[in-house]
Amino acid sequence: MHISIAGAGIAGLASAIAVSQNGHSATVFEQAARLETIGAGLQLGPNAVRVLEDLGVWDALEAQCCAPARIRICDAISGRQLSELELGDSFTRRFGSPYRVAHRADLINALAQTAACDNAITIVSDCRITGLEPGQPTRLKTLSGETHDSDLIIAADGIRSALRAHIAPDNKQRLSGETLYRALAPAGDLPDALDPEAVYLWLAPGAHVVHYLVSGGRRLNIVASVERPTSQTGWNNIASCDDVLAALPGAASTLHDLLSAPASWLAWTGADLEPFTTWSRDNCVLVGDAAHACLPYLAQGAAMALEDAACLAACVGDGDDLKAALASYQTQRQPRTARIIEESRRNAAIYHMRGPVAQARNLVLRLLPGSMQLQRFAWIYSPSPNREPSA
Repeated sequence: MHISIAGAGIAGLASAIAVSQNGHSATVFEQAARLETIGAGLQLGPNAVRVLEDLGVWDALEAQCCAPARIRICDAISGRQLSELELGDSFTRRFGSPYRVAHRADLINALAQTAACDNAITIVSDCRITGLEPGQPTRLKTLSGETHDSDLIIAADGIRSALRAHIAPDNKQRLSGETLYRALAPAGDLPDALDPEAVYLWLAPGAHVVHYLVSGGRRLNIVASVERPTSQTGWNNIASCDDVLAALPGAASTLHDLLSAPASWLAWTGADLEPFTTWSRDNCVLVGDAAHACLPYLAQGAAMALEDAACLAACVGDGDDLKAALASYQTQRQPRTARIIEESRRNAAIYHMRGPVAQARNLVLRLLPGSMQLQRFAWIYSPSPNREPSA
């Protein structure tokens, strides 16, 4: 069976590798002239690492990852640490795989290298998919007027998916009312007072900041999320250090120093999709952000794309019954990804609390052991998505 895939991001490349493992050929169409590396850091939980291992990608990526020893949750105004969650050996034993952080470009490169070594996978760049013509075979249409026939089309073309309009035309992206700022800086810009082996989460009224080292410890990834609507579109809007600092007034001195370090910042508008239940039509199926874009507050966007790829390939199998395969994939994936969307929104509300409710949140974080806080994520990290591991 020949499969066409729209989009050479994480979902598209992983899908190509996964279906190739089942004996199918795949052509991946990417609208950019070269593979995009938009974005900065990614947190790869045990569920993501397991899929990368199964796809044969982990060996190409692992050396570029960092292995944080812990997550430190801090008050962004006082600078006080509220909680510490250990990510070492006990975490790995509990969930079966480690927790790692990486630069998105490194993950894309590892997926692309793996795909390039597979003769059954072809990547076509500078080719924008605009729609499809249903039938047997299903025909992809491109901006240049070319068409490509396929037995199955996988739409991995992101939150603004062109192919989603054929399957679920009423599902448009939902703006969250938040602006996210991101920066990459040399690792040496991390203030001496901060732990280089930690993922940090700073909580502020109406905002939060996450940072950690990536690219084998060579670079520092910083993301600040602020409740500030913007009319900007796209992922690479130029922002300044002053913009970021103004969004976090009263930041503790160490956090202020951290945010002052990057030479440049980029900004984008937070957005996700409302969960919906129709993911396929006419031998075209949605994966990744095209199906279930979520806010980045559970650090599960990349992981859900990887899980989609593995699940879809397993359901398709040898391709004998595509209708049943696509129905099974949707049944397995839709409830889990819908919960990820909802929990990501819930985390935004928790992180951005103000006044007395923020004080109550901080008290809970100080009193509740880190091992118990991690139990909240057991349904995500468990080796079986439907089974929580024992504590």
